[in-house]
Amino acid sequence: MYPAQWHQVYGDKTGTSARAILPPIIDIFGAHSLVEVGCGNAHWTQSGLDAGITDYAVVDGPWNDRRHLLVDAARFHEADLSHPLDLGRRFDLAVCLEVAEHVPASSAEVLVRSLCDLSDVIVFGAAIPFQGGFGHINEQWPSWWRALFAAAGYRPYDLIRLRHWENREIHYWYRQNAFVYVRETNAAQRIAAERASGGASFLPFDAVHPEKFAEIASYEGIALKRLIAALPSWLGKRLRAKLGGMH
Repeated sequence: MYPAQWHQVYGDKTGTSARAILPPIIDIFGAHSLVEVGCGNAHWTQSGLDAGITDYAVVDGPWNDRRHLLVDAARFHEADLSHPLDLGRRFDLAVCLEVAEHVPASSAEVLVRSLCDLSDVIVFGAAIPFQGGFGHINEQWPSWWRALFAAAGYRPYDLIRLRHWENREIHYWYRQNAFVYVRETNAAQRIAAERASGGASFLPFDAVHPEKFAEIASYEGIALKRLIAALPSWLGKRLRAKLGGMH
């Protein structure tokens, strides 16, 4: 999974991204409780608390260093997301962003069902093919995930990409991949989502952000190279040596 250095390099911008994206979603759906699945340092939950969330839980794997959590560690739940997740309750809003690509494809439906068991409104996004990153074992297009949510009775709304597509203060992967899924049988929340979306989208469902294209097209801009440069010299040398031996 992601080393501590990753959060040091990218954490501030993750917080900025969360503060820009999440409060409008909370307002649209009148959310008071939130669960963040695959929380890392819990930037999204912290943003939710600042926006009025009063009840929350955070979930991540055994590798999570709880000393770095930005929220109360007592609200942390350790879980293997390739298995069903049962917190014994539901929340107004669930957030699972750039997490699902770490779960085997064979367990993707399990993860989606777990999220649906947690909330009627889910902010979800996952790495697309060739996006790259640490421990990415199941990069899929949004339409692939849409089919799994549809089977569970959820409909996607493009409430994030259109609003934030050109905001460079936000990580491009959120602007590229994030959708809001709403349970179709929840009429009130579905109507709220439809009003907020205006009933139209000007982007294809599967899209590559220009920033990602530029990153892939230029070797000098590859995110992994920048990250290696920020690592301690001994670790960077080991990674470069290992990558140099891979063909």
